[in-house]
Amino acid sequence: MAINSINNGIGNQTHHINDAQQSQRTAETRQNPQQQSTTSSSAADTVQLTGTAAQLRSLEQQISALPVVDVQRVDAIKKEIASGTYEIDPPRVADKMIQIESAINQRLI
Repeated sequence: MAINSINNGIGNQTHHINDAQQSQRTAETRQNPQQQSTTSSSAADTVQLTGTAAQLRSLEQQISALPVVDVQRVDAIKKEIASGTYEIDPPRVADKMIQIESAINQRLI
């Protein structure tokens, strides 16, 4: 019973505090009407994209529609590996590794 009266007392205090805060906000709005007009004017703001931005957006949509993996190439390589005809070109692999390393180093600079 004592706990209920404590909880009821806290609930009533919270309710009174919220009422006081609401009254203060209402009074501030009446004292400063420019604040209210500023809020309503910002809702009318618009944004216009340049031709370049619109083109970039279009390209982004086209790229996002492309598959991440070339499924046909992966299937072809799988078949070559399974049949034992897949050949590794060590100089080509080394060149690609050097290109990747150079690209990474350039981006770090």
